Amino acid sequence: MSADAKAPGIPVGVVVIGAEKLERSLDFFAGTVGLTVTEERTWKGPDFERYWKLPPGSSARCAFLGHGADPVGRIQLMEFNAANRKVARSASIRRANGLFNLNIYASDIKRDYERLKAKGFNFWSEPAHNNFGPIVGETMEASFDGPDGVVINLIQLLTEDPKTVIGRIVAFINKYGRTPTGFTSVVTTAHTVNDMEKALAFYYGPLHQTLFLESVLQGPVTNRALSLPEHAKTRSVIVQGDHEYGKIALASAMNYEVPDIAKDANPPNIGYLAQSFEVSNLDETARACAAIGVQTYSKPTEIDLPGRGRCRAMIVRNPGSGALQEMYQVA
Repeated sequence: MSADAKAPGIPVGVVVIGAEKLERSLDFFAGTVGLTVTEERTWKGPDFERYWKLPPGSSARCAFLGHGADPVGRIQLMEFNAANRKVARSASIRRANGLFNLNIYASDIKRDYERLKAKGFNFWSEPAHNNFGPIVGETMEASFDGPDGVVINLIQLLTEDPKTVIGRIVAFINKYGRTPTGFTSVVTTAHTVNDMEKALAFYYGPLHQTLFLESVLQGPVTNRALSLPEHAKTRSVIVQGDHEYGKIALASAMNYEVPDIAKDANPPNIGYLAQSFEVSNLDETARACAAIGVQTYSKPTEIDLPGRGRCRAMIVRNPGSGALQEMYQVA
């Protein structure tokens, strides 16, 4: 690549979730959302233990799910065999430092809302209409507590005008397709940080992502939908790689305090544990991380990753929150 060439932005390829009960999580992500399971296995051995910093004899039952031809927005479920596992996020927490939710596009949010409520899922509110203006477009959204303490935000895109941001995404989905149950893979995933500039340095730097949208979330209606204090102000910065899916919705609290779930979002616990990114050159990525002082969790190593096969991979902590971020290069 020449010095003037722009490196491709790297979207979220996989979200890693610690499952309380693998079958229950599969019932939702495969059965309800309609994602395809491409691999199931028990992951164990010295490499696995060192990579995830687990004691000897540890293992995890894993399932890898996705949709579409591209390596973006997929899900890796891991039910660890350890005792005394914690849930990283309790249902009472509506905003916290760390990895927080998964955004999935729905084809009929009112129908899906009723069906999921009937199954016992706890929605934060009824589907809410959002108008982001003539440039972006309109949506209907509803958040609920999904399996394993992970918040699921369903979004129905309402604007079809191809001149709008949302209209362009609708055109992409119409071409790319949906799951058999009418959903998509993970299109955006939320990450709340306590230092936005350090988080952006990581996503813009080693991962070459770019700005998609920035705004301040505020006002009684918005805050009611987000279950935040009435006068809360939240800085929202959405970044993206070179794909419509795998975006990251960064958020930082501007005038209120949030708890920290990143400290508990580590194996073998239950919850949203890591974001994973496929890079073209892991050594270059590792050097870029070191240059901005990113803390290494697991140094670069060769390992068989679920759904991806033999890879060179490493895990670091995001400097804006401490959340785990995995980078891998397929062998």
